[in-house]
Amino acid sequence: SSSAVPSSRATELAHKFVDFVNYACSPFHAVEYCRQVLREHGFVGISERDSWTSVTRGGKYFFTRNASSLVAFVVGGEYRPGNGFSVVAAHTDSPDFKLKPKSKAGGSGYLQVGVQPYGGGLWYTWFDRDLTVGGRVIVEENGKFVSRLVKINRPIMRIPSLAIHLDRTVNEGFKFNTESHLLPVLATEIATQATGVAMPDNENHQPLLLKLIAEELNVEVGAIRDFELDVCDTQPAAIGGALNEFLYSPRLDNLMSCLRRCKPSSIRRST
Repeated sequence: SSSAVPSSRATELAHKFVDFVNYACSPFHAVEYCRQVLREHGFVGISERDSWTSVTRGGKYFFTRNASSLVAFVVGGEYRPGNGFSVVAAHTDSPDFKLKPKSKAGGSGYLQVGVQPYGGGLWYTWFDRDLTVGGRVIVEENGKFVSRLVKINRPIMRIPSLAIHLDRTVNEGFKFNTESHLLPVLATEIATQATGVAMPDNENHQPLLLKLIAEELNVEVGAIRDFELDVCDTQPAAIGGALNEFLYSPRLDNLMSCLRRCKPSSIRRST
């Protein structure tokens, strides 16, 4: 058909991607999503630490590394040692801001969060957006360190731009310092004090941020040992345009390829 209106199949795939990208706010979430898809289609999880004596011809397997990378493979029914193999790849990370190892920042009565640009992003587009955090948190449970995924599903931060009457030349060229101007505002000091809630002191991160993360994970703040968190936009991906022909989405680079590699049709072709 020569119609420009997306087919029902294309629309179905687009909605699946929207669900995926809205979940995959970090590489850790992307790997977890793909891992579940692979399991649903007969792939068996193995560990790099183990001897792969269970790997057989015709088998389908995967392993993860650092919970942020995933390798899946199918052993051909006629495979022999020394035969060649094909590789396809995609990356689970996307340009964004990551919280610094010591993210506590602030001034002029504001609590801010120190972040660092990751990858080659269009950083000016991050101003005046409703932001949150998502990623992996290391929690101590029963004397053991456990990795937990987290995403706070509401706006908790914003990188504000300067009012036009304070920068009359901004429309002639928007220039900013990535180190000092891209510090998301988390809260005001006076509002934090007015809550009357005791905040455990922490020299590395804003206690209020740690409190929000702990509440999301249903753990005590003291149980949080470390984390790797990405800043992400709370506005969800969506199908748009007058004819629903556009995909409005963050992290297109390169989550589109990640989902394609583990979708059912690709898995069937591989076998």
